[in-house]
Amino acid sequence: MHKAPILVVGGGPAGASAAATIAEAGLPVLLIEQRDQLGGAIHRQPAAGQESHVWRPARHRRNWAGLMARLQASAGRIETRTQTVFLGVDGEGHFLFDDRRAGRVFARRPRGAIIAVGAVETIRPFPGWELPGVMTAGGAQVLLKETGRPPEGPILVAGSGPLLPALAAQLAKAGNPPVAVLERGRPWRAPEALARLAVSWAPMAEAAAYAAALAIGRVPYRCGGVVTRAEPDGEGLKVGIRVGETQQVLRVRHLLIHDGIEPNRTGIPLPAPDAAVSILLAGDGREALGADAALLDGRRAAMQVLARLGLAGTDASRDEHSLQRARGFQAALARALHSEPIAPAPETVICRCEGRSYADLAALPDDASPREVRLMGRFGLGACQGRFCGPMIAALRGRPLPAATPPRWPLRPVSVAALARLTNDETE
Repeated sequence: MHKAPILVVGGGPAGASAAATIAEAGLPVLLIEQRDQLGGAIHRQPAAGQESHVWRPARHRRNWAGLMARLQASAGRIETRTQTVFLGVDGEGHFLFDDRRAGRVFARRPRGAIIAVGAVETIRPFPGWELPGVMTAGGAQVLLKETGRPPEGPILVAGSGPLLPALAAQLAKAGNPPVAVLERGRPWRAPEALARLAVSWAPMAEAAAYAAALAIGRVPYRCGGVVTRAEPDGEGLKVGIRVGETQQVLRVRHLLIHDGIEPNRTGIPLPAPDAAVSILLAGDGREALGADAALLDGRRAAMQVLARLGLAGTDASRDEHSLQRARGFQAALARALHSEPIAPAPETVICRCEGRSYADLAALPDDASPREVRLMGRFGLGACQGRFCGPMIAALRGRPLPAATPPRWPLRPVSVAALARLTNDETE
């Protein structure tokens, strides 16, 4: 009789690191990845038939090459299923997956599970953010990595966070430098945070490489800059911006926006000591600390699983110390780039699924509960169930919008035909 595997959901740096660590300890692993290749967002591989030579810092390339070598060395103990989507888990610990390659749904009940599904982007809404030609910076970066080709025409990158210069540098290296990068924050207002960032050698060396690429591409990087609105303009966009007290209009083909990331936990059961199957979170899905920290966090989660099975000690002080440093860096970065939210214009769309605006949100009573916001205002009732508009509403009202209770299950769309072919692939 074979023992059930340890399940790892997510093939990015955290999930791959967890899978390698568990396999190296001699246990079987089932590694699930929704894309056709491992890599996650940071190490996204070219799409089938495409050649991508998108520039990435050497440190990231080395880290991923080393991790892939570890996975290859333990391949005999790792069952990798790509193009397979995590659909949810029931109260008995049965995990459900949609194998898109085979066109069927299967269930597994593992000995333990690590969920490393990464993070989701957040944005601060403005009139026109929902228009064609506007997309998130993360989405644009994924397309660039998969195809190797930047979007055609003038591009404006705006919002806040380290992804903005990273993406802008990659676009410049790929042959289409943005017309500008608008960073909402004003770092000079937080000198203590800047001093903390300056002593973090690896991230600052990476930032310097991005800055050099922007300088060579003659891309302006403007702090204190925000997008005030976007309007259709032929095949492109007319974008109103404000930098300090100066306002102007830019005509671009693409507007790429980003205001940070949050752990992706929608519909994912939180770890509980009395759960039928021990579930741990890892990587940006647990805490957004960056690509380097995700490798360590995946190993941390794997060691915890092994310890619960009596196969490893619990001493992870080295990893915890490194994770704490990453946590301090991210906290300093957040302070350096902090900017107070501004109430959007009344016509700004907040809930894209239901077409609900900020005026509809503001019309609700000030003391309306999060549940009343959902039911009376019809926010978060569409297909995404508040995944996207929920963080916007929380930022605007200071209270979170609750997810559907219970969350819709399955978590992702699945065909009836695939469900009809449900099989139980448990290994006893």
